Amino acid sequence: MIRMMILPLLVVLLAASGYLHAARSVPLDPNPDTCSAGLGKHMKTVCSNLNATLVGFSGCSFTCQGKNILGQDTITKPNLMNGLPCGLCQECCGGVCTPVKIDFKNQLALESCAKQKGCS
Repeated sequence: MIRMMILPLLVVLLAASGYLHAARSVPLDPNPDTCSAGLGKHMKTVCSNLNATLVGFSGCSFTCQGKNILGQDTITKPNLMNGLPCGLCQECCGGVCTPVKIDFKNQLALESCAKQKGCS
């Protein structure tokens, strides 16, 4: 009787400790190419089209810095595209890193904000 109770408890404890360990060991890398090989190039192109250079990357947005035609400093923060992964079980939605919505009745169905009408 005791063995039947201890084994499931050990399985739960081991599974939970592995999950917690995995969650702590994920490094956050500020390099956009870590997410996707072409992401850094895309961001540099967007900044270049604004006559600016890429100076920062954070979650679901990036920072371009340059000068306008009057020689004044400009800073622009474009958002990354909706649906782009930005963290553990998260995606970019309107420039904000938000949790992915999972339909637990159909675990393969994700409700991505990129599929919603009116979002770009």
